[in-house]
Amino acid sequence: MSLPLLLNQYESDEKAVADLIDAYRDYLNEIPGASQVSVWKTLTKGVINIISGYPSFAEFPIFNLERADYVIVDTDAAQVIEAKGWKNIERIDERVVVADGELRLDPCYQLNNYVSKFNYFHSSGREIKYSGSLLLYNNRTYSSEDCEIVHTFGELRDRIAAFRRPEGQSIVDKIRNGEFHVSDDFIELISQNKSEIISNASSTLLGRGYGLTENQALLIHDVLDAVKGNEDRTFLVKGSSGSGKTLVAVYMLLESFLKGYNVFLAYRNNRLLNTLKQILETKDRKYSLSPQILYYSTGKGTGIGEANFPARNYGKIDLIIYDEAQRMTESVIRTTQGRSTVKVYFYDDKQILIGDEAGTFENFEKSCRNITKREFLSVFRSPVPYLQFVRHLLYGAKATGFSEYRLRVFDMIKDMLGDLRKIHDQGMKIALMCAFTESKGDMRELTGIDNRRIGYPLASNLDIYRGTDLDIYWLMDPKTEYPRYWSGKIDPLSRCASVYGSQGFEALYTGLVWGRDLIWRNGWVVNGEPITDGIGNHYSLKRLSKTDPVKALELLRNRYYILLTRGIKGTDIFFEDPETGKKVKSDLESINVQYE
Repeated sequence: MSLPLLLNQYESDEKAVADLIDAYRDYLNEIPGASQVSVWKTLTKGVINIISGYPSFAEFPIFNLERADYVIVDTDAAQVIEAKGWKNIERIDERVVVADGELRLDPCYQLNNYVSKFNYFHSSGREIKYSGSLLLYNNRTYSSEDCEIVHTFGELRDRIAAFRRPEGQSIVDKIRNGEFHVSDDFIELISQNKSEIISNASSTLLGRGYGLTENQALLIHDVLDAVKGNEDRTFLVKGSSGSGKTLVAVYMLLESFLKGYNVFLAYRNNRLLNTLKQILETKDRKYSLSPQILYYSTGKGTGIGEANFPARNYGKIDLIIYDEAQRMTESVIRTTQGRSTVKVYFYDDKQILIGDEAGTFENFEKSCRNITKREFLSVFRSPVPYLQFVRHLLYGAKATGFSEYRLRVFDMIKDMLGDLRKIHDQGMKIALMCAFTESKGDMRELTGIDNRRIGYPLASNLDIYRGTDLDIYWLMDPKTEYPRYWSGKIDPLSRCASVYGSQGFEALYTGLVWGRDLIWRNGWVVNGEPITDGIGNHYSLKRLSKTDPVKALELLRNRYYILLTRGIKGTDIFFEDPETGKKVKSDLESINVQYE
């Protein structure tokens, strides 16, 4: 038994609540709290009494983020019901209310977020039109123009009475068996709707399914509140791959900029930085955000977190948002503390790439003052069971099966590229990524042997591509090639990205050439011979593979975690080391996952 639970099979609300408890436990692997069970007892009896003949789901999971209280089904439509038992509600801003003395997400915003996600991201949204109602069953006075509100089960019954009862199980099965998948990646969405998003980020992104969770919205509220109060504050926000860190960072930039604050968004990754600068550039200088995106570290001493940053040119800075802050060195962490009044660091210590990167909680705690800790636990991009498999593969976590993610393993590179080409020809965004091995890249000669990654000959003399007629080169120029590649303006199979050019990006489907750097020999082993990544000098992966193989293994695990989680719907893999490929196939077979 799992969520969502179809309520029409129950005549007894006691039995329905008992099964909800079991389904909740099976789905989330935890026991619901007493307050949650009490709410179910209050609501379930009322809902069961008014849904006769209308298929109705309870606790419908939305991605791995949240759950809609109820979804009630019409013949070609469905109504999302969000129920709140709050007695006193006061609106603070467009996303936040004070409910019974606590800051909470505005219930209309939450409802509209759920409705948009069903319409844009659920597979049934192509055929079924979703709308919503807010049930405030302990409040009779709160009103809002942002959503339809009912205050009693009788009012909800009257709304449902206008529905047409569906015949048969078809529409029920489409909803219950459907899946949530992101149909537009965030960068592409901004690129196509930049003017609307920059001028009114909250409502535009909400209407396209990119609304915020309560945790995310309250973080932005608290940060902007600190900026308004001119408070010396540090926010440390930890979140794993796909948890929405970049989404919230961009939201924060847009909203604080429009409020007139002196705000900057900072990166180390020049590929992601230049892509965001391009897509946030507008002809109307009033809304041009490109100048507000800067480096926190350049390696030349001029980044925000470095000694030679020209701080006097920027005046008093109210807020700096540091995305991918796990890539900071300890020196950069210390220096950034003095650059602005409010500091926000988004980090994931599983995405550290180079030996001197030190963006862990322990290091932030040593150097930062007036700390507020937050964590984004939910994952938006990839299904949790798939992420758990990746953690099992790389870090030895418990293995779990997965069905809502397409993972394919290919013995022949041309078969993988052919599969990706078919996907691309269907109008879906793809990307190709490779281990930073075999060739080091060459900015001066883009079609030279040192920039060839797939083909023959290779600089390393690896000859597995002999006779394939393939000729695929590294993406090199962060200002021109990378922004065009990740926005779909370059043939995605003519170039490939390293981990540096993949971090922070996503595509619906990705291809990965797993190199000979991390190989399986009855355990994970670092093979330094083909590694060509010299970024970081003494701390580079190439150097560490010889001087500190334990650290190199940690970095390689992090790198492959990033590479394996760029695909929203699926990943294709080709292994340059066949024995490693056999290991991954064996792991997939052990959890009954089809990979061919």
